Amino acid sequence: MAVFFKKLFDVLNADLTGRSSQEEIGHPYFEQLVYFGHRDASKCYWEAELQVPGSKDHRISVTMNGTAQGPDPAAEAFCRAQLADLDGLFLRCRPVFEPEFASWARQPSFPSAWRTAFRLDGFTVPVRGDEHAVWDATFSLESAGRYFTAFFESGVARRVQVDG
Repeated sequence: MAVFFKKLFDVLNADLTGRSSQEEIGHPYFEQLVYFGHRDASKCYWEAELQVPGSKDHRISVTMNGTAQGPDPAAEAFCRAQLADLDGLFLRCRPVFEPEFASWARQPSFPSAWRTAFRLDGFTVPVRGDEHAVWDATFSLESAGRYFTAFFESGVARRVQVDG
């Protein structure tokens, strides 16, 4: 019965125009990857969920451009670097998060220990893993039910978007 529902789900969610496709594969680092292919190669991308080091159940979403052959080694290296230094990643986001914090969190000051208020939700991987290309990182502010996304250009967080 479960196979029937999966097939029905796949049919109902298929792109009947034939412009896009979806495929799941295993990967040594990313574990389970989902590839979203498209006739326009610039619209092809991969999604994965990665375990945050040192946590039992905290997984984040990672999105990256790529071909049907899989993400390139630079994408993996970028992910490993970000997850190895979560404090450094947050410090890079802080300059754009801090000015917005008080109005969304309804707290008088930015927390000195970021992990008491924020939690990494995910990030995009820049083209070829180049930190100076365009990419973003999203943290949830759980107390306010908001998501703070820092947008990076030339290696620096340039702006923030708050959703929720």
